[in-house]
Amino acid sequence: MSDPGTDWALVTGASSGLGRELAIALAIRGVNLVLAARREEPMQQLAARLTRQYGVQVLVEAIDLAMPDSAATLLRRLDERHVEVGILVNNAAIGLSSAFVDQAPAHLRAMLQLNVVTFTELAQVFGKRMVARGHGHILLVAGIAAYQPTPILSVYGAAKAFVLSLGEALHVELGSQVNVTVLSPGFMDTDFSQAAGYRTPAWARRRRLSPVKVANIGLAAMFAGKPSVIAGRINRVVAFFGRFLSRHHQAKMVFRMAEI
Repeated sequence: MSDPGTDWALVTGASSGLGRELAIALAIRGVNLVLAARREEPMQQLAARLTRQYGVQVLVEAIDLAMPDSAATLLRRLDERHVEVGILVNNAAIGLSSAFVDQAPAHLRAMLQLNVVTFTELAQVFGKRMVARGHGHILLVAGIAAYQPTPILSVYGAAKAFVLSLGEALHVELGSQVNVTVLSPGFMDTDFSQAAGYRTPAWARRRRLSPVKVANIGLAAMFAGKPSVIAGRINRVVAFFGRFLSRHHQAKMVFRMAEI
């Protein structure tokens, strides 16, 4: 594997929340950055701060990754800027929280495009380049929702289960040249739940992790070459004991907790 300080890292969903903290944690490690998200102004502000504080180069790419072919568009833009991505932090995602039959088809389609299709295309186009160069790192952000069925967040949870399965498979498939790690956060102190329309249960609010802590857990696991990591002791316990329950009973438990 390459020295992380010699590579450009592409961080998607870098305008806020976990993506922002992942970018900061990489800058602290001396990694040059490409920040990609829809909202340009927060990324420009972050870029100026990181360059000033840590002396790294930071490029900003304002792009809607929920649009078809956006992965290819982003790759082309970076080729035009002569940027070789050695670290991909595939973090951008949106959520939908409501009864499945009430979810607007357009919103559902956009979520699947971003969370599954573009997510996969980014891993493939940049992973292919890394394989050709003989080294690289990919961090895929899934979630604790990947470990059980999630009523009310049904499609979002299914998408995160896809990410977990994809990442663990690619860790083996690409492992001799490119390390792939899956990071699964639980509830974090971000505005994600509000944006998704999800009412976080009281028990979960008391156990929220800071995105700073989650970012460092994920990057430490990635640079150590681990296949996956669950952030937070409680989340690890929940995922472990979930193995002893049927998926049907897990779904019923999640449904009851979501209704609190």
